[in-house]
Amino acid sequence: MREVDFSGSNMRGTRLFGAQAIGAKFVGADLTGASLEAGNFEGADFTNAVLETATVQAASFKGAVLTGSDWTDVLLRKDQQLELCANKTAAGTNAKTGVDTRESLLCP
Repeated sequence: MREVDFSGSNMRGTRLFGAQAIGAKFVGADLTGASLEAGNFEGADFTNAVLETATVQAASFKGAVLTGSDWTDVLLRKDQQLELCANKTAAGTNAKTGVDTRESLLCP
């Protein structure tokens, strides 16, 4: 799944367990309830993606673009939350849900 473009896709409930989605594009994708567990999403673009209730344990989002993404009710380990909140692109408001990215990540 490296550099695959899923932009605008309806991926609700999709199982991406262990996916190697380095540099993939999920711009505006609906990943509500998706399983991203143990996946590598390094450098992936989640601009305006909706990840409500997604499962992300042990997933890596190093260098991912998070602008306008909605992480409402996503259970994050504390270290994952801190890493995502430290990402400079964790900003903006989701165009579809109107939810603030940092607020949905529960950033301090």
